[in-house]
Amino acid sequence: MYVREKFSQLRKLIKRESDEPSGKIYQLLFHSLSFLNPRQNKIGRTGGLKTEHVVQVEEPVQVKTAEESVQMKTEEDESDEEDEPETSKKSKGKLKAKETPSIEEIKKWDTEALITFLQKQELELDNKYFDVFHTQEINGKTFLELTKKELQNCGLKLGPAKTIAELIKELKKRASLSYHNLKEVLNKHGIEGSNTGNISQFTPEPYDIEDNDEELEQCIKDIKRKMGIMGTLLVDSNEADRCEYTIAILHAAVYIARRITGKNITISSLEIIEKENTGGVNYTIKETEELICITNGKQHKIATGFAQNLVQLESLYQSNKRKCKADDGGSGFDYLYGIVSTATDWYFLLYSTGRISCTSKRPYNIVFSEAALEKDSVEEQELRKNVKRVMEVIVGILIDRINIEKTPDSKKARIEKYFKTE
Repeated sequence: MYVREKFSQLRKLIKRESDEPSGKIYQLLFHSLSFLNPRQNKIGRTGGLKTEHVVQVEEPVQVKTAEESVQMKTEEDESDEEDEPETSKKSKGKLKAKETPSIEEIKKWDTEALITFLQKQELELDNKYFDVFHTQEINGKTFLELTKKELQNCGLKLGPAKTIAELIKELKKRASLSYHNLKEVLNKHGIEGSNTGNISQFTPEPYDIEDNDEELEQCIKDIKRKMGIMGTLLVDSNEADRCEYTIAILHAAVYIARRITGKNITISSLEIIEKENTGGVNYTIKETEELICITNGKQHKIATGFAQNLVQLESLYQSNKRKCKADDGGSGFDYLYGIVSTATDWYFLLYSTGRISCTSKRPYNIVFSEAALEKDSVEEQELRKNVKRVMEVIVGILIDRINIEKTPDSKKARIEKYFKTE
């Protein structure tokens, strides 16, 4: 009796609501059928209506078409996805890969830009914690140097301080990975590919050094002394040994360039961007501004050395640009040279306005063999010839870069040719 009554009600409801959207009919059906659920009414609980009866009556009221069934399933799936907690999809505080800025970009942020970035990182922190960056006047550059302890001293509790400190660590880690990835560096400069051969080539103009030049003689003597102590430089020789020969050649070349130009050219260790895991000893040669960036690359990781050098060149280029603006009497045109060296292999790079060229297909080679210790031997003559050849290139690009303002137009035209793809 009860079931017949409910079916009568259902038929009336369906007829009355036939003009309504299907979604509303389903709601009405669901509401009506709930009275037949033995767990939701007194008849079911007392056993007056058996479960089998409920199953039998569900079939006549099935009004969903196949198309509607698929549509409802899709809507349910989307609803479930929306209801899923965001933290289950992404770990708390994880940096979004597509929004990972470079270290140089972060350094340029003011406080507002920094806070906007932090708010997008799903750190699950109350906005009150970001107010600290306003009160303490923290910009992007300062942000990168913050530690967990300093954040706590600014008034942040341990939890928020640790979350932000971890984010800073991850930002630096991401930057360090890009710092080693030649493909990413090349793509940034509009070059497709992932190896040094994809870079346009150029031929640096050397400066002719006399065979009996005092600095050349001193350099050869120094190199032979080192070989007498350390022996032949092998493929698996460590980086420290390679640096000994690299720095000897660089010092000699700088002395010659100083003598020729009369400029106070110096060479010093370079402060590395993202020191973690760089794995290279780096130098910069400069006068009033940076002229050449040198990366001491590893024998089997030349691509990494190129990536490091290019990142450093970009940083030094921007630094030079800030120091000497076009309206200060300069031409506004600038370029820098880079060197990637394993001591035995020397590669030269040219960087200007975000474009690069190099000598990757024509490296300069030097063999450091104990056989060269024998006076007037073929090995000694080869050592002298190749060391002299590398020094002439270094001196040549130093003189070229120092005299940039003397003939800016002709130099610009010459440099532009180097960036044309072969």
